[in-house]
Amino acid sequence: MGFANFPTNGGVYVLECLNTVVAGQTATLCDTANQIWVSNTTGATFKPVGADIVLSVVGAIAGTTCGADKCSIFITRDHEAPTDRSEDQLIAIAFSAGAVTPTKPKDVISATINGKALSTQQPGTLAYRTPVTIIATGTSGGAVTYGSSTPDCTVVAGVITALKGAGQCDITATTPDSLSTQSTTAHYPFYLAPGNQIVTFNKTSLKSGTTLKLPSITNFGEVVTYSTTSKNCSIKGNVLKANKKGACLVSATAAGSGTLWGPTSQKQTIKIS
Repeated sequence: MGFANFPTNGGVYVLECLNTVVAGQTATLCDTANQIWVSNTTGATFKPVGADIVLSVVGAIAGTTCGADKCSIFITRDHEAPTDRSEDQLIAIAFSAGAVTPTKPKDVISATINGKALSTQQPGTLAYRTPVTIIATGTSGGAVTYGSSTPDCTVVAGVITALKGAGQCDITATTPDSLSTQSTTAHYPFYLAPGNQIVTFNKTSLKSGTTLKLPSITNFGEVVTYSTTSKNCSIKGNVLKANKKGACLVSATAAGSGTLWGPTSQKQTIKIS
């Protein structure tokens, strides 16, 4: 295989597919279990220069037995440029007759986050310092172990945390060997995004003539500025005073911090009785 100019912004996936494959159909027409990732990015299977790039190939894909003119090696851009088709290419391969060696099939892994299925091809999104739980299972039923192939996110006991507000992340899910299947590792790519900055109001009602201490900082530690145009209340600093019965509309704002989290502007109604 060869590249006119290896991508500088990411890398490529290399996998065995039926000749009918096109971008976006690798999940049903390719051997995604043995897919490799070639990139200079930390966590890639191989770098584009140096050691030989080794891909395991199988004799049957998607129920079709590979033979002459049926299967190829497919090269396509990775999750860092999923719509770039400049490196798409098929390299035909053929299989010759040989001794039959019984082999166990690769385990098949599926994964979800908050009930939404994850893709090994289309990146998901992780917000800065907003933990999410990945749940992965294999057809073998074996225990799944998780890992992070990139330094910008961590995964502990299935809980993924983005450590930056921009960039990419690669989470792995691995099943063990079993009596019926081989160990398999699935790669799930993610884009990193700024965190969601919020002000949490612990109380939304109070009695006339009393005061309420509003949160002084957001969930990311930014100082909150309050204001109100309501006649039923007044605010000094982060202390709200209930003047008379009615509704008090409070506006809360806080600055952002570069790519980690954006500024926030919230409104909260406080009921005065």
